[in-house]
Amino acid sequence: MAYKLTENQIRTVVERGSKALADYCINGNLHYVVTGSSGGLDSAVTLAFAERACKLVKTKNHALISVALVMPCESDHEDTKKGLLAAQTFGAQTITSCLDPAFACFTEKIKKSLDDKIVEILTKPGGSNAIANWNWSERVAQGNIKARLRMITLYHAAKMLNGMVLSTDNLSEYWMGFWTICGDVGDFNIIQNIMKGRELYDIARFLGIPEEIVKAQPGDGLKVAGTAQTQLGADYPTIDTIMIQLIQYGFDPNGSNRQLENLPQLAGVDPISIEMVAGKCLRGTYKRRGTVTLSREYLGLPAIEDIEL
Repeated sequence: MAYKLTENQIRTVVERGSKALADYCINGNLHYVVTGSSGGLDSAVTLAFAERACKLVKTKNHALISVALVMPCESDHEDTKKGLLAAQTFGAQTITSCLDPAFACFTEKIKKSLDDKIVEILTKPGGSNAIANWNWSERVAQGNIKARLRMITLYHAAKMLNGMVLSTDNLSEYWMGFWTICGDVGDFNIIQNIMKGRELYDIARFLGIPEEIVKAQPGDGLKVAGTAQTQLGADYPTIDTIMIQLIQYGFDPNGSNRQLENLPQLAGVDPISIEMVAGKCLRGTYKRRGTVTLSREYLGLPAIEDIEL
């Protein structure tokens, strides 16, 4: 039988996720949690957890308010509507902030001057491949700008509220590197280790996420290339199926690219899909590693404990 969460497992996830957020806010004396409500499943689930945490802290005489920011940026109107619906469904205080002017300002006044110099640099040896893929790279880069503008807005709101930003990343997209550095990751992430294709939808239905959000075709909300499946090359259940089996065979998502030379055959899965998913995963390794920081020892500097003043 295919892997599927039981109702007890789902209930445990919901209870523990909500309690962890509630406890964190009580211990940190935080009274506001801020979520970017894009209209997608991930942010709706996060808002549902936030609502439950707000109710839990009341039993401990602590006040916690969930705030949803709806931030259209050349967005589909339906996405904005679903973002507002999710905020309303889960009792969040809602702020709508249109980022179209900020995006236009950046692309018109800053990006053009940057791109002219980048093209000049790429005309030197080694840049031919990047020049050839310029149009696609530009679309991705513009999507990244939108994501980072949203994160700037989220952190501004959180700062002014003396609160924190909730992340909305899931495990499937984490494996695939399908997120923007400095554009998606907040301060507290409940669903980072939940697979979207094989777990998150069942959790969403348990939480009462509106069906029009659950049934909507997943997208990036940034107008890079249509649906998420278009960019990922496979749907979420397929990605999860491949990654589960690869890891069980010893595949290291943060390991060497040499793993692509000896990928296992998986029953019922096209070898091309296996190679595509594994390759995309390994290309995103640098994102999952975060900033590389060289140690004092490596640099030949004495340990702080050993310095005599």
